[in-house]
Amino acid sequence: MNHQERVLTAIGHREPDRVPKGELMVEGRLVEALLGEEQARSLAPFPRELAVRELLGMDLVHVHEFPMEQVGQSNRGNPIYRSVLGDEHEMTEGSSRLIRPALADIADAASYPVPDVATATTRKLDWFRDHSDLFLMCQIGGPVSSLDWMLGTEDYLVYCAGDPAAVRCLAEKVMEFEIARARLFLDHGAQAILIADDIAYNRGLFLPPRLMEQLAYPFYRDAIREIKAHRDVPVLLHSDGDLRAALPHIVECGFDGVQSLQPSAGMDIEEVKRRYGDALCLMGNLDLDRLMPFGTPEEVAAEGRRLCETIGPGGGFILSTCNILIDAVPPENALAMYRAAEQYGVY
Repeated sequence: MNHQERVLTAIGHREPDRVPKGELMVEGRLVEALLGEEQARSLAPFPRELAVRELLGMDLVHVHEFPMEQVGQSNRGNPIYRSVLGDEHEMTEGSSRLIRPALADIADAASYPVPDVATATTRKLDWFRDHSDLFLMCQIGGPVSSLDWMLGTEDYLVYCAGDPAAVRCLAEKVMEFEIARARLFLDHGAQAILIADDIAYNRGLFLPPRLMEQLAYPFYRDAIREIKAHRDVPVLLHSDGDLRAALPHIVECGFDGVQSLQPSAGMDIEEVKRRYGDALCLMGNLDLDRLMPFGTPEEVAAEGRRLCETIGPGGGFILSTCNILIDAVPPENALAMYRAAEQYGVY
């Protein structure tokens, strides 16, 4: 099987020739450690990303192209970016700080304009489509994380509790833009859409059930329906945290898979597989709190083997960390994880 066939077979809950594997991202210093500093710096960004995926034997590439432009510099010398949603953030390596929200007050939601899909880009998607045979998964935002980002977490949560109708109005406009971006990605060759929407933390969902029913689940149903009407491709959800209370709704909304399955947040992948494995393809679960950054290569390989042998049978599994391959992961651990899948993920 080629990379694309392997991923599609697994998402379809059938057994491919071996367990597919891939990451949403590999951070820059880890890329240099894996490829070697000289080779990494000699390559342009997209060829460098392809090289590290080929080294690890990944089957997919995750494409995240969100429209932003630099509009200034902070007094600390860091760049300030404005996103297409209208927020401004000061960016530092590995973090960001909200400088100006997209709306001064949620009462302005009715006058907020739908962002222009003409600002969306497909450069990375086009390059990987033309230069690789990797499975192409493209990211759009969701109704929770997008508003959290553009308003700030504290204000977003206060608005949800105090004026959910206005929050819903704003989410409708943001998701109209995100669905338009999904259609653009599909027209340029995307083979799956990932809705990235962090709806949970380590102890449960950010929003209570009644607000999830108003401000999250209806938007997932609409987005999935619109995406699949444009092209019948898999749609997956990414969210960190403890998703157990949301999983029945995630299935009901029509998602084909879920990425993260954070073990430190109580996400027991064997239990998730038992209860939802016939409906959801499971991607992730390699621990990033202790195992991947601080474990030995032998411990990492043992966990990779366990996942391949317990979650892999019957298909419906893609090996991945529970978020991204971060710089804190030693290169020997990343290699151990992916080599274990090559050895023990054969059906």
